[in-house]
Amino acid sequence: MEIRLKVLATFLFGAVLAGSFQASGQTKLNDIISYALEHSREVKKANYQIEEAKYAKREAIGHGLPQVEASTSYSKMILPEIGISNEASQQIAGMANLLINESVTAEQRQQITNSISGMLNQLNNLDALYTASAGIQVTQLIYSQAYWVGLKTAKKAEELYSILKTKSEEDLIAEVATGYYQAGSLMLQLQTVDKSLNNLKEIHRMVELSYQNDMVKESQVNRLKVTISNLEVTKQTVQNGITIQLNYLKALAGMPEDTALTIDTTSLINDFINNGHSFDFNAENVPDYQALIKQNEVYEQQVRLSKAKYYPTLAAFAKISYSSYNTEMEIKKFSNTNTFGLSLTMPIFASGSDYAKVKQAKLKQAQLQQDILKTKDLLTVSYNNAFLEYQTSKDMVTAQKENKDLAMKVYHQTSLQFQEGMASMADLLNVNSDFLQADNSYNQQILKCKTAEIKMLKASGKLKNIVK
Repeated sequence: MEIRLKVLATFLFGAVLAGSFQASGQTKLNDIISYALEHSREVKKANYQIEEAKYAKREAIGHGLPQVEASTSYSKMILPEIGISNEASQQIAGMANLLINESVTAEQRQQITNSISGMLNQLNNLDALYTASAGIQVTQLIYSQAYWVGLKTAKKAEELYSILKTKSEEDLIAEVATGYYQAGSLMLQLQTVDKSLNNLKEIHRMVELSYQNDMVKESQVNRLKVTISNLEVTKQTVQNGITIQLNYLKALAGMPEDTALTIDTTSLINDFINNGHSFDFNAENVPDYQALIKQNEVYEQQVRLSKAKYYPTLAAFAKISYSSYNTEMEIKKFSNTNTFGLSLTMPIFASGSDYAKVKQAKLKQAQLQQDILKTKDLLTVSYNNAFLEYQTSKDMVTAQKENKDLAMKVYHQTSLQFQEGMASMADLLNVNSDFLQADNSYNQQILKCKTAEIKMLKASGKLKNIVK
C-alpha cells in the first residue's frame, strides 16, 4: 500500500513538471488568440516589415518619375600675382599706339593709351575672381530595363512579407493554442490532486474513527497523514506551475502583467468531445511553403535584374542655370544658360562582373528550389505523423474515458464496502490510486489529442480555422 501511494505521488508530480513549460489562456481560446494577434510583438514586427516593403515599392516607383534638383554655389578663386612692370606697360602702350589708325587725333590717341595703361594697372592689381551660380535640373527616365524589373521585384517582396505575416500569425496561434491546452491540462491535474486529497481526507476520517475504536493500528493512521502531506506539497507545486504558465502566456500575447486569465476546464473537455474536424492536406495552402514559392519568384526577378545591366539606359534632362563673375566680393549681374538633351548609357565591357552576378543569382534560385522540394516533403511527413497521432489519441480517449468511469465506480463500491467493514484500508487506497491514475491519464490523453490537432492544422495551413 505504501508503495502504491508513493507511485501515485511521484506520478502526479512528474506530470506537473512535464506540463510546466507552456502558457495558459483566457476563458475562451478565441479571445486570447484574437488579443495575441493584435498585440503580439512578433505580429507587430511583421506589420512593420509590410510597411517597409510598401515604402520600398514606392521608392522603386519614384526612380522612374521626374527628378528635380536645385543647386547654388559661391566661390572665390585666388589668382597668382601677375606683376606687369612699368616698362612692360609702356611697351604694350607703344605697340597699341602703332596699331591705332593715323586718322585718330592726338587727344583720342592719348585717351586710348591711357585706357590701356589703366587696364594693365587693374590687371596688375587683380588678386581673386568671385563666382556665383544657381540652377535647377529636371531629369526624366525614358527607358531602363533595370527600372521595370526593380518594380516587379519590389512588388514580389511586398507579397512575400504579407505571406510571412500570415506565417507569423499561424506560429503565434500554434504557440497560444498549445499553451492553452497544456495549461488546461495542468489545471485538470490540479483537480485530480484535489480529488485525491478529498478522497484521502475522507479515508483518514474513517480510519481515525476506526483507530479510536481500536480497529486499526496507529501506523496506518500516520502513513495516511504522510501521504496527505505529500499531496499537499504536490498541489502547491501544481498551483505554482499554473501561475508560471499564465505569466508566460501574458508575455507571449503582449498582455499586461496584471491581466487576469482563467481556463474553463469543463469547456475544454466539452470542446474536444463535440469537436469534429475534417482534414485534407495540400502543401500549397501552407504559409511556410507559400513563402518559399514567393521567395523563388523574388529570386527570379533578381536574376532578371542582374541581366538588366546588359541593356542601355535612356534619360532626358533640362537644366536652367544663372552665373555671375566679378573681381570684387559682390554679385552684380547674372548671365542665363539653358541646356536640354538626352543621356544614353550603353554598357560595353565589365570584365565579367555582370556575368558573375547573373550566375550567383541563378545559383541562389537553384538552392532555394531544393529547399522548396525538401519543405514540401517535410510538410507532408509532418501532416501524416500528426494525423496518425491525432487518430491514435482520439481512439485512446474513448478507452481512457471508459477506464476512468470504471475506476470511479470501483472506488465508490470499495468505499461502501470499507464503511461496512467488508474491505480493508489497503484495498480502498489501492482503488483510489487506480481511479486517480485513470483520471489523470484521461486528461493527458485529451491534451495529446488537442496538441496533435494543432500540429495537423498547422501542417495543413488551416490553423486559423480555430479562431473562426
